[in-house]
Amino acid sequence: MSSETSILGSTSQRSDHYRKLLSFVVSNAWMGENMAVENYSEMVPMFSSVDEKIEAVQQAKDEGKHILVLEKLGKRAGFGIDQNLIEEEWKGIRATFHEAAKKSDLAGCLIIQDLMVEALAVGMYKTFASPLNADREAAKVAGQLLDDELRHLDIGVRRINALMDKDSDAVHDSLVWAHSRVMPALFAMVHNACDFLCAKHVYCESELAYVEGGELHLDGAPKSDIFINLESLKLAALEHYVTMLDTTGFETRVVNQLVSSMAAYEIPGRVDLGIKEVLAGRNAPAETKCC
Repeated sequence: MSSETSILGSTSQRSDHYRKLLSFVVSNAWMGENMAVENYSEMVPMFSSVDEKIEAVQQAKDEGKHILVLEKLGKRAGFGIDQNLIEEEWKGIRATFHEAAKKSDLAGCLIIQDLMVEALAVGMYKTFASPLNADREAAKVAGQLLDDELRHLDIGVRRINALMDKDSDAVHDSLVWAHSRVMPALFAMVHNACDFLCAKHVYCESELAYVEGGELHLDGAPKSDIFINLESLKLAALEHYVTMLDTTGFETRVVNQLVSSMAAYEIPGRVDLGIKEVLAGRNAPAETKCC
């Protein structure tokens, strides 16, 4: 199943199970937005010009607005932000960013927030904003947030390119350092989402549902009018991360090595990230088991 067919549904009615899955996604998006506020705020003193400082402050304000938008979506959908469903890896990612800031590694900070974390945010919001999403309210909210995140991405790419013009080797070193620390945690959140939900006694319906011959099959999953395919979020995040590295202008040799290194995050027989397909210029859906 491609990321283009990631969220399907026949009506806009939200089942209890769907709301639980949506709560999981929204709660973690909320956590990511909170972290982004802290990250952009911590970067402000690192910029040399007043205009750059003001731009970073505005980005932090944008992320703050996203927090409120997600809270309102949850309230209208019948749930609040669930701290019990927020994955632990966020703490490690924030700590790595703080480590980069402490050593005045602006390139590392920009790469972590504007490329790596944005890969997850852009992939998630783009997936939810799909016209195939039967939850039109969630799709509309995701589309609005996506516009801001894409603008932040453009700013980040511009800033990183300026640093690369001054010292390309140093920026590439920051990329390799940040990748080795952040990407395992970032992708663990996505790829272990099914097991995480199972531990919380929530069926990972997305992994049990698939489309074949134009028909929806649930394979024993509780039937709902709308369901979330977490698998598509994994592929979208991986695709956007690699695309962002290419767009920023990092050396192809370095990018390929980093993408290949992500094969170490795979769990034989359970988790396939599609690394070979990405390197070959195409993607294939993975098969995972849950519960």
